[in-house]
Amino acid sequence: MLVLRSAKYPWVSAQEASHHLGFSEKSLECWKDCGYLKAGKHWKSKPGDTNNMTLYNLQLCKEEMHEWWGRDALAGP
Repeated sequence: MLVLRSAKYPWVSAQEASHHLGFSEKSLECWKDCGYLKAGKHWKSKPGDTNNMTLYNLQLCKEEMHEWWGRDALAGP
């Protein structure tokens, strides 16, 4: 079961972020690796996790993606 976190707990797993943002976990990982999503702002590694689990700030990721789409829309065909 996926649970959307409150503003008090904005960091969610890649699975939860993928579900709520509507993109695959692979896409999120690619955007993270390419630098589109910034470490410490949009994502972070879960402290003390030996599996290097990535957590995403759902609200900041949403805002960043809206910014991307706005730029693309303004650029036109």
